[in-house]
This record gives sequence, structure tokens and C-alpha cells, in this order.
Amino acid sequence: MDKEFLQVFSEVVRSQLAHKCDVELEGIGVFKVVHRKQFQQQYQDGRVVMMPPKDTIKFVADSKWTNGN
Repeated sequence: MDKEFLQVFSEVVRSQLAHKCDVELEGIGVFKVVHRKQFQQQYQDGRVVMMPPKDTIKFVADSKWTNGN
């Protein structure tokens, strides 16, 4: 693929995800923004740390790719 195309494509995907919009690639899957709530993390040494809320990106593959066809 053309390097310029890939650069523009990634900018468009990044922009849409920044606006919390799903990005669907037909036949491939969907990139989604998932909000994770604040939670407590306890370490083996007994420390308890409050983890802040954050948005993460999740990719869900199209069923075409997940059922082996």
C-alpha cells in the first residue's frame, strides 16, 4: 500500500476515535472507544492504588474472521 494512503487513513481513524465514534472497516471489524471506570488495584505487597478512569480502544473482529471461514 501507498505510504501516504496509510498515513491519511490512520489520521482519519485517530480523529474519529478521538471524537468517540466507532470506526467500522467492512469485512474486517470495528474499532470502538471503551470507557473504563475507576477501580482499586491491590498489589502483592499489600499496597492499594486507585487507578483512574480512562478511555481505551477495542478492536472487534468481523465474524468472518473469528469463525475460521
